Amino acid sequence: MLSQFASFLGDEETAIGLDERPPRPSVVPPDLEGAVARDAIEAITEAARDTRIVILNEAHNVSAHRAFAARVMRALRPLGYDWFAAETFTQPQPVPLVRIGAYTKGAPFLASYGYYTHDPVFAEMVREAARLDYRFSDYEQRFDQRTPEGADSAAQIAAREEAQADNLIANILSTHPEARVFIYVGYSHAMEVEGRGGLWFAARLKAKAGIDPLTIEQSRNWPALAPENDAPHVAAVLARFAPEAPIVVSKDGESIATPNYAGKMDLSVFHPRMTPVAGRPGWLAADPERRRVMIKVPPLDEQVLIQALSMAETTAGPPSDHYLLPPGAPEATFFLHPGRYFFRQETVAGIQPAFGALRVD
Repeated sequence: MLSQFASFLGDEETAIGLDERPPRPSVVPPDLEGAVARDAIEAITEAARDTRIVILNEAHNVSAHRAFAARVMRALRPLGYDWFAAETFTQPQPVPLVRIGAYTKGAPFLASYGYYTHDPVFAEMVREAARLDYRFSDYEQRFDQRTPEGADSAAQIAAREEAQADNLIANILSTHPEARVFIYVGYSHAMEVEGRGGLWFAARLKAKAGIDPLTIEQSRNWPALAPENDAPHVAAVLARFAPEAPIVVSKDGESIATPNYAGKMDLSVFHPRMTPVAGRPGWLAADPERRRVMIKVPPLDEQVLIQALSMAETTAGPPSDHYLLPPGAPEATFFLHPGRYFFRQETVAGIQPAFGALRVD
C-alpha cells in the first residue's frame, strides 16, 4: 500500500524502488534470438481495428503505466473508441452517489470518482478523455455482489470477476451495442484465458459478450530503478533492443511476455529506461501533449508537495501535476496540458496559501 500512496505523491523512488529486489538466479530469461520489436502504439492501434474492446493492465504503483494508458486512449479515439471504463471508478453505493458516468468535458473532476484517480497522472488521463468526448462507466463489483463472509479466496476472485463482466455488459454493451470500449484494469484482470487464480475479468467478458478483446499487459514489464534489479525478461528485452519508446516483442508469431502472463494476453508492452528531465520522470517529459513549465516558488526549509491546479477546477479534484520538492528549492518544474493554472505548496502543517498564475499554451 505504501508504494501505491507514494505514486499518488509523484514519489517514484518510493513507489517503484520500495520493493525492488535482485531477481532469483533460477529465473531464466527468454531466448530472443530471432525476436523482433515493434512500436507499441502502432501495434496496438493496428490490432484494435479488428475488435471493439481493448483491455490494458497496470501495476497500481507505477504512474508511468497511466501515462502510457493515456497515449493508448488517445490513439484509440480516431478508430471510433468512445467509451472508457476503469476498474478503479467508484461503483454504485448508497451515499454519496458519485459516479464517473456523470463526468463530462468542462466539469470538475472529483477525487471521489475513483481510488487510483488520486494520482494526478490518472486524473489527467480521464480529463483528457473527456476532452476527446469519451463517455465513462464504472463496472467494479457492487457490495451486493460480494461473496458471503468466510468465502475462500478462489470464490472471492470468481465472484468479483463475474460481477465485473456482468456490470460492464449491463452498463455499456447491452444498451450501446455498437460501442467501442477502452478498459483499464490492474494486473491479472486482463487475462483472457484461464491462469493463476482461475478465470479473470477479460476471460469472462469474452465468453459472455461474444467479443474477442485485444488484451495488453504492461504491469510486470517496467524497468527497475536499479538496473541490477530488472526482472530477467525485462533485462533481456532492454539489452537486445535498447528501446527509446514503448515496444512489443514477438518471436515466431508469439508475444514475449512476463512468465506468468505468457499466452494469456495478446500483447506485452516493454518500456524503456528513461533519463530524468529537470528532476522529473523522463516518461512524463516524453508525453507530446504536455508542456514543460518552470516556476519560481517561495522556498521553505522543509520538504513540500508542490502542486499545479487547474483554474477551471480550483480545488475540486486532484492536481494536474505535483511532486515532492526538497527543502529550500527555489523553483519547480511541471509538465502540464494547455490551460490556466495556479500553484500551491503542502507541508506537514497543511496547505499553504496559493501563489502565482500561469497560462500554458
